[in-house]
Amino acid sequence: MSVAELIAKIERLSPEDYNMVIMFVNRLTSNNTVEGLERLSEDQIVEELTESIKRSNAGYTSPAREFLGKMKEKYAI
Repeated sequence: MSVAELIAKIERLSPEDYNMVIMFVNRLTSNNTVEGLERLSEDQIVEELTESIKRSNAGYTSPAREFLGKMKEKYAI
């Protein structure tokens, strides 16, 4: 999937899901690295999000709201 295709898919998300993706990308690209998390390049982030979309479309993942709730509990974000 190209960057343009990924951006188009992200832009079609609900406002809540869009904000979650933006928050996730901002955290992954911030200068304040969290211990144990790898800093990713833009291409790596695109690849990760592309794979996530594929898994989601195939029904292998939980809804974004459920996932965000679990991440807030686990990582206090």
